[in-house]
Amino acid sequence: MSFLARRSPVTRFVLGVLFWLILCLFVWSALAPAISWPLAVLADLLMGLLFSDQIASVELLGRQLEVVTRIPLPAELLAQYPAGMAGDLVVGVNPLIYSYGLPLFSALVLATPGSGSMKWRQWLTSVPLLYIGQTWGVVMDVLKTLLFSLGAETAAHFGSAALLHEAVALGYQLGALILPPVLPLAIWIVMNRAFLMNLVGQEQVSPETPGPDV
Repeated sequence: MSFLARRSPVTRFVLGVLFWLILCLFVWSALAPAISWPLAVLADLLMGLLFSDQIASVELLGRQLEVVTRIPLPAELLAQYPAGMAGDLVVGVNPLIYSYGLPLFSALVLATPGSGSMKWRQWLTSVPLLYIGQTWGVVMDVLKTLLFSLGAETAAHFGSAALLHEAVALGYQLGALILPPVLPLAIWIVMNRAFLMNLVGQEQVSPETPGPDV
């Protein structure tokens, strides 16, 4: 406690975030199937609505999302199976790639001073937004695989519109690189602007290392 008391407010907050982040990541990993279930439901609804001719269902199998398509296996993949076999293409996605913003946001909220009711209110109102961002990432991952990774035969089932290809390419970058870390941080900043401004102000007037006595 004496160690923390000597630290600046910013340092204490950062250490608190790191402490809670380790615990939240452990819980997030241990409860991955349960945490990923809403993501599977949202992805199934969205892809079934937008791509009903190509996507049959999105299923959660353990820690993995399995996207069952209505697209026949391409010839290069079908050649790997015994002669006479046929089937539809199934694409797997690891949802944890897109859901680590949840433990990050939880750690930020837990490390922020305030009442328990305030923390619960922030968490409950923000989790739906985080799931929307995660769903975006999963959907774009699947579309990127179908349009770019499995060859022209598979991509042809989505038509030849260049706009769709460009939108998926940009959307995948957004969903994989930007939304997972930036969205939880942005939500936390919006909800805690007063605390953040006060924290910066305290850091400016109370530096961690005092100057020498004159």
